[in-house]
Amino acid sequence: MNAARALLGIHVPGTTVWHRMGVGWKYLVFLALTLPAVFGGPLVVLAALVLTLALVATTRAPLRLAWGMPVALVVLFALVAGYHVFFGEPVMAVKVVGTTLAALYAGRLILITTPMPVLIDALVAAVGPLRRFGANPERFGLAVAVLVRSIPYVIASFGEVRDAARARGVDRNPLASVTPVVVQAVAYARTTGDALMARGLGDDD
Repeated sequence: MNAARALLGIHVPGTTVWHRMGVGWKYLVFLALTLPAVFGGPLVVLAALVLTLALVATTRAPLRLAWGMPVALVVLFALVAGYHVFFGEPVMAVKVVGTTLAALYAGRLILITTPMPVLIDALVAAVGPLRRFGANPERFGLAVAVLVRSIPYVIASFGEVRDAARARGVDRNPLASVTPVVVQAVAYARTTGDALMARGLGDDD
């Protein structure tokens, strides 16, 4: 399982209630799981996280996909939690890490049970009323699709650059890892933009 799948999750076909549920209802479930964690205390955060993990498991996706997490992200969460605990703020550690994890797994509940084109179509339909104010819902959907497609590329770039830096013995230098990723991301963005322009998708109406 690559890093992108471990972070975001990927659609797993199935017949569970989550797969049959409309996208709009799934977004409401997402809000119902994350908002209490955002505004509640540490016990509410932990309860929301446990409930979210349990619901993700009911999608019947392999647990390594449903619950899995990239090692780098686990280390990051541990460092964030440790930072707050070190400075005498254990409650904040639970709030920050727990809320982030609850939101991540609640998002996975949607991504695992819904094909990406369906999600994009739902977003386009949701912003449809803004058309009267000059917005272009189709371009918004295209932008979201490009963004989602770009995330795995950037994650993969981090992994490749990190391995190359380790092979050269400069993995302890942050610039050795960050700079090449930024350059690759900019190049990828320009290539994508040129491809869209060539198809007339970047022109103003």
